[in-house]
Amino acid sequence: MNTVSYSRPVTLHSIRQLLPSASFVGCGDIYFRDLTPHSDDCQHGDLFVAVPGTNCHGNKYGTEAVLRGASGILTDTPCPDLNASQCVVSDVRRSYAWLCQYLRGRPSEALKTIGVTGTNGKTTITWLLRSILNASQKPAGLLGTIQYDDSRNRPVTSSMTTPDAKVLAEWLQRMAVAGASHAVMEVSSHALDQKRIAGITLDTSIITNITQDHLDYHPDFENYSSTKALIADYTHHEGQLIINGDDLNIRRALERNRCVQKPITVGFDDQSDHWIQIESMDQSSSQFRINLPSHVVNISIARPGKYNVMNAALAAVTASYHGCSDEQIINGIENAALPPGRLQQVCSDHPIHCFVDYAHTPDAIENVISTMKHLIDGKLICLFGAGGNRDRSKRSLMTQAALGADRIILTADNSRQESTQQILDDLISGFPAGCCADRVEPDRRTAIRWAIEQAEPGDCVLILGRGHETSQLIGDQSIPFDDAREAKQVLNDLSAISSPILLKSA
Repeated sequence: MNTVSYSRPVTLHSIRQLLPSASFVGCGDIYFRDLTPHSDDCQHGDLFVAVPGTNCHGNKYGTEAVLRGASGILTDTPCPDLNASQCVVSDVRRSYAWLCQYLRGRPSEALKTIGVTGTNGKTTITWLLRSILNASQKPAGLLGTIQYDDSRNRPVTSSMTTPDAKVLAEWLQRMAVAGASHAVMEVSSHALDQKRIAGITLDTSIITNITQDHLDYHPDFENYSSTKALIADYTHHEGQLIINGDDLNIRRALERNRCVQKPITVGFDDQSDHWIQIESMDQSSSQFRINLPSHVVNISIARPGKYNVMNAALAAVTASYHGCSDEQIINGIENAALPPGRLQQVCSDHPIHCFVDYAHTPDAIENVISTMKHLIDGKLICLFGAGGNRDRSKRSLMTQAALGADRIILTADNSRQESTQQILDDLISGFPAGCCADRVEPDRRTAIRWAIEQAEPGDCVLILGRGHETSQLIGDQSIPFDDAREAKQVLNDLSAISSPILLKSA
């Protein structure tokens, strides 16, 4: 995990003063220097946070934490067999996150904070916002799926979409020290459910869309969508809750959660608060118009797709509420360094069109295929797999979403500890009777080569599922593997042998 290195706090803090509603077992108060939910990280004077987990309660590790020097335990369930000072609260996760922010000096209060949640689009929107804000002389830090960035130093590869509450507080502190004015962060459903952002009041929240994902963690889609809507609870009452107004799942989830804040809608429906009109689109870009608070602007984003237009529009509207001018918004989007693996074209001058994308949900796969289907003259060849130890129920739906392609190749994604063949069988179950994959190839490198070799000039090969990832998880192994690099190698090999087909196209 990438964390920020700071010297350990030397001040002793009183839990009774910080959490006056807490009760105590075996003591009247606990004084501590720092806190951690990991018993093996405990040092002398630390507060051990006994987080209730999916498989076991953190109380199980209390003895180890005390032996390592913990001054006490923060828990929601008193442990009578544990010879240690215990502080009992009703919500350990929320208290932990709040304490993390407090110990780092409440850094979010020195920043304008923007949180982005939703099934798809979070990474693209946060990268666009960072670009716009930087173009507006508003230095922006970023926390998300691909990298953590404090706005001044070189970004580092991220370990989680939304980091643990302690790491989150450390990075916000790092942004404040670096002189950032804004913090832009992706907020996952896991983070919302686990209250990692407790202690932070967001100036602006964005909900991109809500479609099926993560049902390996959430019990059902209603719970997943309601969890996404919880971001409204962290939004300042004078801030903005900005949503994709065309997504009925967002509206239903906000109503179910009895959200009192009126959302600001962005959509292709002219009844939206900020309506979008697509002007033109090709394989490399999209041009659109959007009405910002009082006028209409024309914007271009260097990616095709209606969903990418929505991503850019959500970023533009958000930036306008943060004082960015039209020119700054336009320049920020048009000159943005867009995230890798998001409809990233490989060898743009090659007669075979090849794109790598992170699409790993039914909705994302359908959107990518629908987008490219209208922008190419040849066949559409689609290659994908599914992650292991994740939501099995979406696998057949992923295959159904891919049926718009002319050819389908199934392969391994990150199988993790699950059988690759079981994953492939789940994907195969999505084909209707009488229909099957053009090839089922467990080895991803072989599958990518075969898919591209089937293509002719004018055809498009979509390599989906892993996007920016540079390693493949199979069993307990992490194998270096970059979809874009693999595809580029195959395309270069085809060019090197000067096949008659390619010569003819030239």
